[in-house]
Amino acid sequence: MALQELAPMLVQPQPRVIEGTVLPQAVVPAARQPLADRIADGALAARRVLEVTIHRLRYRPATRRTARMAVLIPAHDEEADIEACLSSVLDQTRVPDLIVLIADNCTDRTVEIARRYRGVKVIETVGNTDAKVGALATGYAEFLAGGAFDVMVSMDADVALEPDCLADLEAELLKTPSAAAVSAKYHFAEGSGSWFSRQLVRAQKMDFTQFQMRANERARRTTIVGGQCSAFRFKAVDEVVRTHRRPAPWTNETATEDAQLGLELQELGWTTVMSATARAQVGAMPTVRALSGQRSKWNAGLIALMTSMPLSRRTLPFWLQHIGLGLNMLMRLAFVALLAASVAVDQFVFSLWWLAPTVLAAVYQVKMAHLSPHRRSADYLFAALWLPGEAWLWFSGWNTTKAWVTHLLGRRRDLWAAQAAAENGKGGGGAGALLGVFAGSIVLSTVGAWYWLTQAGVEFQRVVLTVGWRSLAVLTVVATLLLLVKLLRPTRGLTA
Repeated sequence: MALQELAPMLVQPQPRVIEGTVLPQAVVPAARQPLADRIADGALAARRVLEVTIHRLRYRPATRRTARMAVLIPAHDEEADIEACLSSVLDQTRVPDLIVLIADNCTDRTVEIARRYRGVKVIETVGNTDAKVGALATGYAEFLAGGAFDVMVSMDADVALEPDCLADLEAELLKTPSAAAVSAKYHFAEGSGSWFSRQLVRAQKMDFTQFQMRANERARRTTIVGGQCSAFRFKAVDEVVRTHRRPAPWTNETATEDAQLGLELQELGWTTVMSATARAQVGAMPTVRALSGQRSKWNAGLIALMTSMPLSRRTLPFWLQHIGLGLNMLMRLAFVALLAASVAVDQFVFSLWWLAPTVLAAVYQVKMAHLSPHRRSADYLFAALWLPGEAWLWFSGWNTTKAWVTHLLGRRRDLWAAQAAAENGKGGGGAGALLGVFAGSIVLSTVGAWYWLTQAGVEFQRVVLTVGWRSLAVLTVVATLLLLVKLLRPTRGLTA
């Protein structure tokens, strides 16, 4: 019989259950893990936690931006530059939430060109007589006065922003709670006109570099909130509006509305700084006439602002800058006069020490050229030759002197209109005043030479030359030491 057939007949064994006391199972304690192993396991667990944390941070969803930004661009006959300006704004890595172009009394194709850009609101002023200030006030009143934005950017229509400019301005403004405004750093494109026009652009480039390096020396704090491109905290400018009871942050009481606003913000306890990274390319004045008109407006507005406010730590840098420029001009005039007087009576003795200030000035200019952005070999040569920098100093001194004379005589004129006329090749550009000063200098020199050679005694000549040269030597030594300090001062990696 097969085994399969016998299987059902077999008796299945039953499990035996023995009643009685159930003994508990003995627990044998685990052997203690060595200290080295425990440390290794703890380090491994910590590493896994760190890896997970890094992973979550790296692949976390993008945070939602809460700050809203509006850009105001006043424009007056800017058809040559408006395309580059608007394109640079729309191509930003941080695109603004609102872009407003305020066309102010335009007679060219500025409005037509601007309306081609999607995302740009174009409005036109009506009956505005306050130039740029009135245009900005119009845009502010129509779009920003209600407080719908957190950051306000004002920029000129001939400015082109670098791609990260607005993102850098916003980030720096939001991470610095005490800052009311952050200005971009400015640079100029290489001139494309005549040889002289290109050198004029280099001179302006050098001047802006020195201004921005002075700001770096003060921890990037600056009083002048550059009108070319600056970001403002709306809360701060709204406080200015409410404190001074006017419809917009800017005022037409001065031709330098950016300096006025900067001082008012600081009076309220805010700080104004220059950005460390945000950059913008600004338009340079291509002719001496246009440049003279621009600088005359700046100087006249700043002088009016300085003299209307009490002396304080905020206005002191302006006064020191003007006093320093005046002393530099007086030292040069004194040198020329003493040199002529000494040669006329055969008392001039040449000394190599007088070349020291010239050499140091050239070296300092080379340092500024090295710190300027987008520098070229021609910029180094321009700085090393010394003479272009000296010519710029005389140009600055002349424009500042004109502004002071106009202010002291109580003369008032439309400085915005004068600058616009100069940029368009109109207006005298100060040629009449310069001719008058030149003629007066010839007359004064002739009379002085006649008296010096025919009427002055030997003892008088000796006293004048001795006191004059010694006084000039002391002033020159002091000025040279100050220049040496500026030359040796470390930049700590900061550039213009």
